[in-house]
Amino acid sequence: MDKLIIEATTKSPKIILDPENDKYEFIGHSLPENVIKLYQPVLDWIEENIQNIDKKMEFNFKVDYLNSASAKMVSIIFSKLEKYFQLGKDISVNWYYDFDDDDIYSEGKIYSNYKKLPINLIGFNSEE
Repeated sequence: MDKLIIEATTKSPKIILDPENDKYEFIGHSLPENVIKLYQPVLDWIEENIQNIDKKMEFNFKVDYLNSASAKMVSIIFSKLEKYFQLGKDISVNWYYDFDDDDIYSEGKIYSNYKKLPINLIGFNSEE
């Protein structure tokens, strides 16, 4: 099964979708000039691969900034994950937020309220 790794830039997160190592992560900030160019490979990967994964999948979102276009793409990603979760796949999302970052917390809270998918809000203190 293929893995997808997109390296971080100054405007986009590192994205790791690696079923062999059970690692599914989005790390960094997301304000790319072209959200479709960044996130379309992720959407394609989900459609092409998730149905073939029989293990639990935990998607870790450790983003510290999302512009509005990125937030919309994350919502679309969650909708795709939600579809597979409802079909019986063992999928959950861990949404990490700094206790001092109300915006990222609120974004995660909105997703957890509106998506029929287990989304765990995990706070941390970046100053420790």
